[in-house]
Amino acid sequence: MSAGATENIDRFEVRWVFGSIGDALRQRIVAFWLKEGALPHADEAWRRAFEVACVLVEGEREDIAGVCTVAIRMDEHGRSYGFVRIFIRADSRFVGLNVRLMERMLEGFIALAREPGAPQRLIATIENRKIERRAAQRILARLGFVNVGTAPNGERVIERKLTA
Repeated sequence: MSAGATENIDRFEVRWVFGSIGDALRQRIVAFWLKEGALPHADEAWRRAFEVACVLVEGEREDIAGVCTVAIRMDEHGRSYGFVRIFIRADSRFVGLNVRLMERMLEGFIALAREPGAPQRLIATIENRKIERRAAQRILARLGFVNVGTAPNGERVIERKLTA
């Protein structure tokens, strides 16, 4: 990574906010998603704001540059799991930022996994074709994700266990 690229990512910070989003942050996240075209409707953005696990903020102004959400769902055995989504605005998609978001999200959920009823695994689908590349697959494997199948729409499904 070049020195310029390092300077670019050093101005970003990942914050764990799961379960503690106040009104002001929720409104900023909804506005961010709508402005960036990540979500088409305010209703969906508002609903998903309650699923935010981590926020990527930039600089002293703490502009939102990215968001990692984890929707808690129940599987066919009545056990909870988290469904992970990440969005980083186009002009902030520097190498390594998505991994920093994932690492912080994993730290938070690994700590929660000790609680009764907390998710014991995280699931994600591969929507972005760039993530299917070998380098991206190695990074996901380093983070503990493994392929577990294919969704009905053809997307690959990956899983990360949170406990040993």
